[in-house]
Amino acid sequence: MPETSPPQEKKRSFATFDTVVSNIDLLSPRNKGVRFAMPQNSSLAFNAGQYMQVFVPQGGKMRRTSYSIASAPQKNDSFELCVTLVDGGVSSSYIHQLKLGDKVRAMGPLGTFRLKEPVQNDLVFISTGSGIAPLRSMILDLLNRNTDRNIYLIFGNRYDDDILYKNEWESLTKQHPNFKFLFTLSRPTKAWTGETGYVQTHIEPFIRDPKNKDFYICGLIKMINDVQATLLNLGVPKERINFERYD
Repeated sequence: MPETSPPQEKKRSFATFDTVVSNIDLLSPRNKGVRFAMPQNSSLAFNAGQYMQVFVPQGGKMRRTSYSIASAPQKNDSFELCVTLVDGGVSSSYIHQLKLGDKVRAMGPLGTFRLKEPVQNDLVFISTGSGIAPLRSMILDLLNRNTDRNIYLIFGNRYDDDILYKNEWESLTKQHPNFKFLFTLSRPTKAWTGETGYVQTHIEPFIRDPKNKDFYICGLIKMINDVQATLLNLGVPKERINFERYD
């Protein structure tokens, strides 16, 4: 999630713990995938789609910033966050400067964005940028559970080198015939030979029979509104449209 946080659950207490940075991947020029190991002999039970809060030092105090969990819930000895470096962003700058072995205090899991169980219909995931984080968790969860449902991903970005987890998506579709993806760029280079334009323009040509599929969307509010309007125009029932917005 970005620097701002979504509304928090009230009247509940959540566990806080000291994690250790166990892996750092440069996912794109401005995105890092950071894995945080849980304390020894402990685990983190979470639902795909939920988020964590990271304690970030600022001016002698600690602020909390929310980031969606990007990893699958089956790996519960750690969790992975996908963090975009925001110009002037206190929290993203802090996470981007972390090193292996650094200790970071975290709290969670939190949030109600999750798969509707039991999973009975084919699923379509639509995202832009780092909004892919909770959707990646959901997709990996479904594939780890060997779902027989068809899974579709429409992933929009600006530039060629912005596509997060690109190699992983390409590998997963080879391993799982029921998983298919479409990448689209709004500002492609001349070398790009794939799809272009905004994600909502690719729903109808890529997804057959959208009325009978469940949709999960994550990204900035304008994109979510545009996608939701497109789906409703295609006759998708409102109750089949699920989203997490980033402000």
